[in-house]
Amino acid sequence: MTLVVGLNGSPRRNGNSARLLEEALRSAQDAGATVIRYDLAFMDVSPCKACEDCFVDGSCVIRDDMGAVYEALEEADAVIVASPIYFSGMSSYAKIAVDRCQALWARRTILKSARKPGSGAMILTGAQPNAKFDNAVSELRAFLIGIGVTPGEVLKVAGADGPSYSAGHPDVLAQARKLGRDLVSSISGP
Repeated sequence: MTLVVGLNGSPRRNGNSARLLEEALRSAQDAGATVIRYDLAFMDVSPCKACEDCFVDGSCVIRDDMGAVYEALEEADAVIVASPIYFSGMSSYAKIAVDRCQALWARRTILKSARKPGSGAMILTGAQPNAKFDNAVSELRAFLIGIGVTPGEVLKVAGADGPSYSAGHPDVLAQARKLGRDLVSSISGP
């Protein structure tokens, strides 16, 4: 069974990033995948303390909701990260979770613990018509590679002014559904 994990970095439960992630996950599920979604803004996730204890055994010393996220990310065949753009970067909720994945990076890089192949995708929304996505894409690519997942498609939605923008744009919703479907297809084949 293909497992797709979605990380929602939006503080709005039904905002654009969350809605587009939901469309992608629903499409992945319709294509036969099992999906898990984490709404990071509503979880107990503390920032990384840079203690480097994870360098010893790949485990984080902080006990919070990231434990479940780590497990899911390690089992995932695919990971989709969705976030609104703030000053060309991902949201603070996404960034805290990404930074906490230093433990998974340590497993791959320092401890040389292999992981099954995985694919990744990003959904990024910006309110400004000229929103800049480069910083977020760069950081999220590094994150995916760091946890052992190959980065893939990036859906960038500029001009998503207001939390209900995507709901009124069927073309954008269709792009999110295609992203989810394509991600599962790339793993399981046609």
